[in-house]
Amino acid sequence: MSKKINEGNLYDKVFKENAESIFIRLIESYLGQKIIAKKALPQKLQKTIEREIDYLFEITLDNNENFLLHIEFQTRSEKEIVFRIGEYHAILLKKYKKRIEHFVIYLGQSDVRINTKLMSEHVFESFNFINLSQLNPDIFINSKVPEEILLTVLTDISEEQKEDTLRLIIKNLKKNAIDKTNFDKFVNQLWVLSRLRKYDEITSKIINEMPVTIDIKKDVFYKKGFLEGELKGEARGEAIGVKKGEASGAFNALKKFIVSCYENNYPIEEIAKITSQPLTIINGIIEEYKNNTDTTKI
Repeated sequence: MSKKINEGNLYDKVFKENAESIFIRLIESYLGQKIIAKKALPQKLQKTIEREIDYLFEITLDNNENFLLHIEFQTRSEKEIVFRIGEYHAILLKKYKKRIEHFVIYLGQSDVRINTKLMSEHVFESFNFINLSQLNPDIFINSKVPEEILLTVLTDISEEQKEDTLRLIIKNLKKNAIDKTNFDKFVNQLWVLSRLRKYDEITSKIINEMPVTIDIKKDVFYKKGFLEGELKGEARGEAIGVKKGEASGAFNALKKFIVSCYENNYPIEEIAKITSQPLTIINGIIEEYKNNTDTTKI
């Protein structure tokens, strides 16, 4: 079975597709300066860093001061050792959250000059923080850039203005999209992002009411929510009958839901948890589906 679908990955996908169009301008506004050049760098970082330091102690001084003491022994001159010690510092700080004193003891014979301190611009002290939920919707709603218009759904929208704002977002997306395919993509992205604010139901309602031909029902999370509702309404009321394998309407709803989850690579254990059904029932329905070419019966 494929690995569990991570809903966060779906949001990441939307943001990564649109990042260059939206966040560069947002960051320019935050910095108060124009970015005149940019170069994309590899996004993949090494997933695990396995390091073995020489010695690490927790020290308490006679004045009761407590900290970590890290000692490294060095037999040769290493030009960029300061960066390696900095790497150790980040790993140790994350784990122990204590002050750390680092010592490098050189065991070689030749005279060496090693840089023992990072330059000020290399020292991590803080990061800039932008909270979209505190921004005024007017910042993005009237933009000519669809990717920016999308961000409106994540801003500080009042409950009273929620529906009107969502309708205006779709209207402005249509106005600024280059073609229908482009517009369809942005409306689907809007529905995905609306889940972050629990606006997905009203967004679905607006999309279905407006003269747009968007099939959000193909989205895995829409499908999951819709079928879960169908299951709760029909199948759970007859849970005992389902477990006995009765060919009821509820059982058919259950089978549809299980097959849909299976097609979208949900782990069997998660399907069992959602449906409150034993693994034997889940496996039986999936095996029937896999062996039955007439999927309309499922």
